[in-house]
Amino acid sequence: MEGFTRRGACGVLAAALLTPATAQVGGGGGGGIGGGGGIGPPRRNVDGQGINYAAEPAVYAVLSIDLDAKTVELRAANGRTGVVQVGPSVYDLSKLKAGDRIKVDFVLPDEKNKELRAASIWPAE
Repeated sequence: MEGFTRRGACGVLAAALLTPATAQVGGGGGGGIGGGGGIGPPRRNVDGQGINYAAEPAVYAVLSIDLDAKTVELRAANGRTGVVQVGPSVYDLSKLKAGDRIKVDFVLPDEKNKELRAASIWPAE
């Protein structure tokens, strides 16, 4: 009986360790720029922990660019607007002008960096 109990306990432990990989199912917040959720299933964040509620990569219209502040103001398809931080290694903002259409992927804001940041930017096709 003792052998069965050990095998059963090991089986339960193995099942418990495998379950979190499928247990994270999403929900999402509002829409708009960086509002997250609403556009398809949620994605894992960069370090693989939890769910990334940042917006899915999407096409946005460029409204304005501030080269000094390294920000770009964007308009989403639903009309909502937002200002996005763009690091120098992400995209050369001097190549953008108002009216351009770009595709943007976002970094999930955290305690240290609360502003909306771009993870990658590329011209829209």
